[in-house]
Amino acid sequence: MRLRSSILSFLALALMLTSGCATALSKDRSSDERRLPMQLKTASGVATDDFQLHDSMLFEASDLLPRTAYKVQVTREDGKVMSESVLSTDRYGRIPETIIWYDLGVRYCPKALSHRELALPALKRDIEDLALTNKAYALNIIKDEKIVRKMDFRVSEMLKRPQIYATDSRGCPKSGFLIGEEDVWVEGRNFPTVSLIKLWAVPDNTEWKDADSLKDVTKQYGSEPPLFELEGEATSFRRLLWPKNLTSIGSYDIVAETISYPFGAYHPSSTAKVLDVVSNLKQSGFVIQRRQGVKEPLEMKLVGTKQSPLTYRSTFLTSENVYVGVDPTVQPSFMGKTADIYIVNDRTDAGWTVNTALPDPDASGNVESITVQFVCGNCWATLAWPAPLSPGKYDVVLDFDQDHKYTSGVDLINSLDPIGFTVSEIRVDSISFNYGGSNAVTIYDNKNQTVVSPPEFSSGANVVKPAAWVKGGSHTVQITFKADPNVTSAQIWAENGLGGLNSSSSPVTVNFTNGTGQGTFTVNNPPTSIGKHIFAWDWKYKNVNGAVTPAQDMGSTGQHILYATYSPPKAPMAVPWVEALEYAATWANGETNEAEVVSKIVNGIYNSAMVYDGGGHHTTGMGTFNLTGVFNELRTPGFTVYMDCRDCANLLHVLTNALGFSHQYLRIPGYFDFKPILPMGQPACNPGGWNYHQVGWCGSQVADASAKLTCNTSAICDISANAYISLLTDTPGITAGATGVCAPY
Repeated sequence: MRLRSSILSFLALALMLTSGCATALSKDRSSDERRLPMQLKTASGVATDDFQLHDSMLFEASDLLPRTAYKVQVTREDGKVMSESVLSTDRYGRIPETIIWYDLGVRYCPKALSHRELALPALKRDIEDLALTNKAYALNIIKDEKIVRKMDFRVSEMLKRPQIYATDSRGCPKSGFLIGEEDVWVEGRNFPTVSLIKLWAVPDNTEWKDADSLKDVTKQYGSEPPLFELEGEATSFRRLLWPKNLTSIGSYDIVAETISYPFGAYHPSSTAKVLDVVSNLKQSGFVIQRRQGVKEPLEMKLVGTKQSPLTYRSTFLTSENVYVGVDPTVQPSFMGKTADIYIVNDRTDAGWTVNTALPDPDASGNVESITVQFVCGNCWATLAWPAPLSPGKYDVVLDFDQDHKYTSGVDLINSLDPIGFTVSEIRVDSISFNYGGSNAVTIYDNKNQTVVSPPEFSSGANVVKPAAWVKGGSHTVQITFKADPNVTSAQIWAENGLGGLNSSSSPVTVNFTNGTGQGTFTVNNPPTSIGKHIFAWDWKYKNVNGAVTPAQDMGSTGQHILYATYSPPKAPMAVPWVEALEYAATWANGETNEAEVVSKIVNGIYNSAMVYDGGGHHTTGMGTFNLTGVFNELRTPGFTVYMDCRDCANLLHVLTNALGFSHQYLRIPGYFDFKPILPMGQPACNPGGWNYHQVGWCGSQVADASAKLTCNTSAICDISANAYISLLTDTPGITAGATGVCAPY
């Protein structure tokens, strides 16, 4: 499912201006403090001066004095102070986006308030404080007891927008829940009557974009949550979102997706038209956490299939032995210690929170023990469960305090969420995306200096490698399976990632010879836009050996990594580097239009941590580009990456061509004076002069990631050369020069 409503904001990092292609002038801007803007936003990132109850107010300001503490105060028209904070600016005089008034007007319920006291329907129950509404407010920035910046706003008495927020079972607003102990409920207000709604709990994302995928994390419904209807005149609801026994640690958003057609009507397609989505974009909807004082769990790979060398794996055949081994380099504090090995039926993280008992005997029928040695070798693998195994899903716990209980932070466990390991008659052995006859894109692992070869997933070697496709069209993958000796055929499919592979109603029949079988599977929902996709496939099989047998789980594979390009990559990235795809596909995620792709990548480069400096850094001449050096520097923590105009133009050229565009660089010869510009990573907008300038040349349009002309809010990405030059300089006789294709190395 795709998210429709979205706001994406870019924040340019500001750093010190240095000389390079340009010799720029500087000036002191601290005197501008009173006349430059600040902004108020809702939690969805929408700038406004008209708020409603339960909004959270975000605030940001710029061009104040650098590294200075300011009092930020919200006052009502009668002078009452509603909120007050002391915030400090950064070295460029900015206060970044900050929540200044959280959930305005919400009365949080006292712990002693009973369910009976809150038993009225949500439609008739008020949580708002009407004393706050229909009044004027001011946000003041104060220094030395003087107001240096002020912005007026109002709080409306009427709800103007739908709202959703997390609550406890009483309907009391709540943002933090204890894993395994508290259900997560959701309250919705001010929705259209007779709305059809799907409620999603999804991983927290502060930059939701149009067409972002929605993936429900509650593990209740398989793929999508069910529809429900607001009945009669109801505009509000309260529903159980996530049962406590299924919760997982993390930060999450709540998304309410409203659907256009009513119930009780015939529809030839099961696909509904999405009308609207309400989501808290700028802050987490709620957080699942552990009870204070509980130690963090110690998770690591523990189970494998061979005694020497031990090969870690998460899927097993019923005919395979299960070995357990501990790598002391991962958990050195356990060296020399002995633990009992328990193989138990799988429990979720929440399940282990409320039920820590370890059964004796365990699923294997016998509790073994293991002593962690001081070197790994084969990690002193211990046969914990000899074949034959029982099909099912299992966890492994090493009970070091030998109290017959799992103790978080004391005992080792192979996985809380997801499943530790799966036993079945069939398992996936390898997955090939770029196999012979496929239409996958061949890519180059520039870190390891090798072409990525299939299979991209191998269970035996525990290997997951990235793959790439051109967006849209039809795509398949080739799978090799292993099976128990008695299996000669089965019908197989996969669920979840990319809509799954085939389906239970249209599975692939795989025949096995000597325990090995192979099949080609169709991807149900291949990417239709540029992007990076990380996903898992949950595998199922049925009808073993031609008999009618029920569907069985055979474990999961992943996390798979897939880059979707616009079209086949072009030189100099005809075989695109993985790191180039990582930046390009991430910055241009969700795009299908060339101009928008260029815009996203231009602004991605400009708003990165890189800093413009014209001294010459990674390019020799115009087009010999040390891309390896750029990526090495970007990977180095704390390292400031300096780029001149040639580097920026060539990086843009490389990234867009990796996605399948035929772009080049363009040289503008000089010398010429330029008008005030704001170079990448620099704090001030100033004039200066260049001996030359180099930009991206994208389908006869200029794209410049190195600077903002006329100090605009975004970098230039779609303009003719003549128009660009007229914005850049008043020097007569300046024209566009040579174009070319860079040579990255």
